[in-house]
Amino acid sequence: MASLIDRVSNPHLFIAHGTLDLIDLDTFEDVPLDHTANGLVAAREDYAAVVCAVEGGDIDITAELWDGPPALHLDDWQDAAEVSFTWTTARISVGPGEEDPDEAPVLALPGPGSYRLLVHGKNRDDGDVREAGDPVETYLLQLWPAPLADPVIHKATSDYGAGMRETAPAPTGQRPDWYDRKTSGFGPDHPAARQ
Repeated sequence: MASLIDRVSNPHLFIAHGTLDLIDLDTFEDVPLDHTANGLVAAREDYAAVVCAVEGGDIDITAELWDGPPALHLDDWQDAAEVSFTWTTARISVGPGEEDPDEAPVLALPGPGSYRLLVHGKNRDDGDVREAGDPVETYLLQLWPAPLADPVIHKATSDYGAGMRETAPAPTGQRPDWYDRKTSGFGPDHPAARQ
């Protein structure tokens, strides 16, 4: 049975760009990740990110380091997915804010290597702007050393996650004749200018 090694949390973590980032502040390079595979989490070397419904605001996070895969408890969560990635340092900053990145919760890792990340999310369908008394978007992140493996979706019930997983259909047919016409402003070449 797996054992919990470390836990950090922040019930009012401010995120600014719609993602909860897991980074090393010394090695981070901002490269967009593709969340369409599971609508929740994506990762590459030294960077993982959870896509959040809140574009800018407070979320509730708990991040845990385990020595092996923790038991699955999915009842209280809308979405849950696992991804693998490699890490080249011995610490992960969880959701560093722009105002003071050094205040981010930090998990100390056993060292560089490959890891598995299981992310649980809830209250993802309650909108971007939240008022006092609205449910707080909440995430549980569980991390453990493990060989690289394929991603897994354990649960996918939020509308927000479903929207992230959907891909827009490729356009078909010909472009309509109005597509290339100027449609804003009322300069002399605009049809409305002649009326």
